[in-house]
Amino acid sequence: MMRGTATDLTIRSLTDNRTMLRSLRAIRHSPMGRAGRTHRSLRILGVLLLALPILIGGMRRPAAAIEPSAIDAVARAAIRAAADPGPTPVEQADFQVSPNREETIAYLRSVAAACGHVEVSSFGYSTEGRRLPLILVRDAATRKDPPGTARPKPVILITAGIHSGEICGNDALQLLLRDIARGLEPDIVANLDLLIVPIFNIDGHVRRDPHHRLTQVGPADGFGTRRNALRLDLNRDFAKLETPECQALVRLASQFQPHIYIDLHTNDGFDHQYELTFSAGINPSYPGRRDALVRKRLIPHILERMSAEGHPAHLMAYPLDEFDLTQGLSAFGVFTRYSTGYFETRQTISILSEAHPYVSYEQRVRATLALLRAIMDFAVRQRIELVETVAEARRTVQRWAFQPGKHEIAIGCKADPDRSRMIPFLGNAFDIVTSPITGRDYARYGDERVTYEVPFHDHYIPVATATMPRGYLIERAWGPVAATLQRHAIEVQRLTAPFRARVEVTDFTDVQFEAEPYQGHHRIRELETRVAIEERTFPAGTYWIPLDQPAGLTAMHLLEAHSPNALLVWNAFDTIFERGIVAEDWAVEEMAWEMLSEPGVRAAYEDALQDSAFAADPDARLEFFFQRSPYVDEGERRYPVYRVLDADAPVRVR
Repeated sequence: MMRGTATDLTIRSLTDNRTMLRSLRAIRHSPMGRAGRTHRSLRILGVLLLALPILIGGMRRPAAAIEPSAIDAVARAAIRAAADPGPTPVEQADFQVSPNREETIAYLRSVAAACGHVEVSSFGYSTEGRRLPLILVRDAATRKDPPGTARPKPVILITAGIHSGEICGNDALQLLLRDIARGLEPDIVANLDLLIVPIFNIDGHVRRDPHHRLTQVGPADGFGTRRNALRLDLNRDFAKLETPECQALVRLASQFQPHIYIDLHTNDGFDHQYELTFSAGINPSYPGRRDALVRKRLIPHILERMSAEGHPAHLMAYPLDEFDLTQGLSAFGVFTRYSTGYFETRQTISILSEAHPYVSYEQRVRATLALLRAIMDFAVRQRIELVETVAEARRTVQRWAFQPGKHEIAIGCKADPDRSRMIPFLGNAFDIVTSPITGRDYARYGDERVTYEVPFHDHYIPVATATMPRGYLIERAWGPVAATLQRHAIEVQRLTAPFRARVEVTDFTDVQFEAEPYQGHHRIRELETRVAIEERTFPAGTYWIPLDQPAGLTAMHLLEAHSPNALLVWNAFDTIFERGIVAEDWAVEEMAWEMLSEPGVRAAYEDALQDSAFAADPDARLEFFFQRSPYVDEGERRYPVYRVLDADAPVRVR
């Protein structure tokens, strides 16, 4: 299509500007505005006003005043640059079919051709070598200003299609970009910078089929897969960081340092009356002002705004008992393997969106769009506080590194089972049915609407904790681990001279692995440790990871032995659990008899025999003696990562 001609608008005053915007929104919500489908370029203000009933078809957004501070010269420039890229592919298909990759990219290019504030780019490659598309929305007038001269703006990173079967986010983003191109969102252009990944799992997106999700309503012609080409779930890869897709996204985020991250999904699970649920991760051990901004300001703003726009929404909630909703609901946990939990470690306010799978596809798309607009409205109105609060939180956690042992950090969070508040929850009635196939009971939901009064567990407690050290020293043999940390944009240094430090030394006394693979790994399920504080000298070449850096908390989540998503759990250090020498049973048996003559060993052995499981396990009893023998390799079961407890960091590093 032809590039739209920029409209030359002259707006004489702030009052004129606000009046015009209210008029635009009022026309957009008139019956005529919802019915129109014709698409044409805008050249003068008169043409813009006459054409609005045609150009803004299908939108359901109530009139809302924009704060005066958002309507400035930059916003007026956004309106002047307005042009119409035409209807989105999903609109052309009456919300029955979602566009494929080629159709999506073609439409996004037409948006960029119509609007100078929108750029189509890419930020990496998928597992199968496809470009990962990236859309940047930045004010064209200030894009080339010298660093430090532009006003501080919140940066918002948005991903859709991380599970490409849940693709309503891609279509919602196209609707948003369409309105930006038409000049209907000048506040966004003026006050925010957007980084949009419309299809993250692009290899999964090209594998379209209507059978990739069991219970989802639409799109009619099918949708992509949950996993990528290697059958890895990208939303489980943000700790181990094995896929090129997630590595590219982490690089992108490290470059732009977003203040807000939004991950758009469609949910599974039980039925209810809400079109969308969402989670805004809150780690109680992170700086409190940021926590308050999310819990007391952002979450209520989203709920109020979506309700006003006719899209019922709720915080993500899961039944504690699927057969008895009155037992309560639990909020979603915060874990580093998920994208939202991962970016929380960078103090980025992270929001997980889950559209309801049982409503129509159009409802899912429009509810997701309403959520995006609610978040952006908040970011525009509170942009100065948002930028300052996130920046302060990032400075604070870096300062904590200079007070080793003082600050307790929650390494993963879950809902507190002992703390709740009563809420009304708009659910659906269900029957408990006994299956004639399996004989088990299951819940069959109906159409009857029920309002439940239930306890909601939405306060978070740690899954594990650790005090923040000054940093970590990693033995120089573990270069692959250092390389993984660098892929996380974590600064890794190396000692150029020996360094003596007071450190925590961790030995593993027991380890249990999962029997079944998860994301290609037999993860560690359970650990027991013995920790000692020692003065040690580390040779040149040892890796040094200081925590006074932007990714310092991320490093903690990856290196703490008891972190539920540590690299240790993802098998990065498995060789330390393997025996270093051949130890024949008969030789250990003979050695054990001799060791029993030592009073201390005999007493410890007799004490261990009080454990019936130990007493019944011959291998465990032999291992008891071997672990107390001089034949144990120093590296066996020794964690080659050392927590540095002194405030002084190594001075000779590179």
